[in-house]
Formats: sequence, C-alpha cells, structure tokens
Amino acid sequence: MRTHAGTRRVMDSGWGAVAEALRDFDFPGNKQDLVNHVRARNADDQTVRLIRALPVGVYRNISEVRSSVPLDPAADDGQDTADRAARARSPHSGRIAQHLRDPEA
Repeated sequence: MRTHAGTRRVMDSGWGAVAEALRDFDFPGNKQDLVNHVRARNADDQTVRLIRALPVGVYRNISEVRSSVPLDPAADDGQDTADRAARARSPHSGRIAQHLRDPEA
C-alpha cells in the first residue's frame, strides 16, 4: 500500500506471508520442519524469522501456528511505528465519555 507521499508503508504483520509459505505444508510438523519448509519455498527473511521465533513443539495445523506466531497486534490494525508513537504522545485516550455514547444502546 502506498501513502500520499509515496513512501512504502508496512501494513502486513507478516502473517499473510507465513500462511502462504505454509500453504502446502503437510501437518503435523515440528518447528524445525516448518523452518525447513519455508526455507525450501524461498520465503523472505521476515517469514523465516517469524517461523524461527515459534516455540519448540509439534504443530497439528495452521491454526496452532497462527496462535503461536509472535506478531505485532498493531500491525494487524494497519498501524506502523510512527502511528503508535503519535497515539502514545496524544493527550487523548481514545475512549468515549459515557454521555457521548449512543443513547439507543
């Protein structure tokens, strides 16, 4: 995705690349099997790092891998480092006062 200034903005947390690299993996498999598979598929360095960061164990399906991949939750929301820093500096908490909430709810 491109921003208005034309600079590259990372919107993907890396999970999409991990899922794609493991698309044809024959589960179950252990961590080393997963690492070997993504390397054999010539996955990018970030994908290999994410798989290498998995806890040692046997993974029965892609859901178990997904729940174990150490991702930045803000990246899934489309925030980059600058967005998170700006929000942290903001005096506003992002919460809505009760009197401003929908009275119908």
